[in-house]
Amino acid sequence: MSRTTAFLATLALAGCTANGIANDPLTRNFQWGDVMAGSDIRRACAPGAPERWRFVYNGVYGEQVRVYEIEAGTVEARVFDRLNLASLDLYRTDHFLRGANARTPIGPDDLGRLVRAWESDRPKVAQPGVLLRSDRFFWTTTACRDGRFVVAAFPYPSDGASTLTFPEELARFDRTGKPVNPPRAFDRDILVLSDYQPNRRTGDTEQKFLLRIMPDGSIARGY
Repeated sequence: MSRTTAFLATLALAGCTANGIANDPLTRNFQWGDVMAGSDIRRACAPGAPERWRFVYNGVYGEQVRVYEIEAGTVEARVFDRLNLASLDLYRTDHFLRGANARTPIGPDDLGRLVRAWESDRPKVAQPGVLLRSDRFFWTTTACRDGRFVVAAFPYPSDGASTLTFPEELARFDRTGKPVNPPRAFDRDILVLSDYQPNRRTGDTEQKFLLRIMPDGSIARGY
């Protein structure tokens, strides 16, 4: 079996994951809107369901994405960076597929501190109608709390995003060793909707997408 065939077989098997974040980048690309919107958390959230949190930092999709899943007293941090094809070893695909990964325990007091920071940031959330661009910087947060689904998004630049407090609390539980790709300004910030059509690829190599804040505060993929 050639290296390419072995690699593609690995991708195919990894893409069969039924729940959670897929391990292959092709499947992740198609499911990422649902991941950021917390669709799986929403489906499982009901009275009596355990508390669960997901924080996603979009540090320009294709440059860096950070995901923090909090459940059952554990923070699982995953970081996906830009793929360097020139240095990819097709026999060592775990980091490429799964990203940098680290699990850290979190106690009730620390979780309470994080949640209070998040609650203090709630007034800074994106309002209905705001578009979240995959080629820009933003946070999405989704959770099941007391049997209720909650969701919020925080785009950069905005008046409130630069003063968010919950990212600093999250950083205390990030053991991936990967530095954050910090928000930056762009010289050309014109939104061209045609660049974000499904299956449309631009000169940036990655497929771009848009998320929209809906009237009820939920997050949906598309215009």
